[in-house]
Amino acid sequence: MHIFKKFFTILAIISGSLGLMNIVSTDVALPLMYFFMGLTLLTTAKEFYDKNEKKDAIISIVAAILVYTATILKLFA
Repeated sequence: MHIFKKFFTILAIISGSLGLMNIVSTDVALPLMYFFMGLTLLTTAKEFYDKNEKKDAIISIVAAILVYTATILKLFA
């Protein structure tokens, strides 16, 4: 799981950077960044759950839900 977390984090940084440097439109790059950031949070939640730190896992899942909700609202608004 640690490799997935690094992979999703790198993809989030790359997509955010491409949007900020105007290489890719921010309308495309920022939702991708938020998508990969949500996957990073879900991967972190899985790691917490495997370590029996259920409170921290729930906090990470709630944060991922908030990120995905904000992304969906931004896409359809």
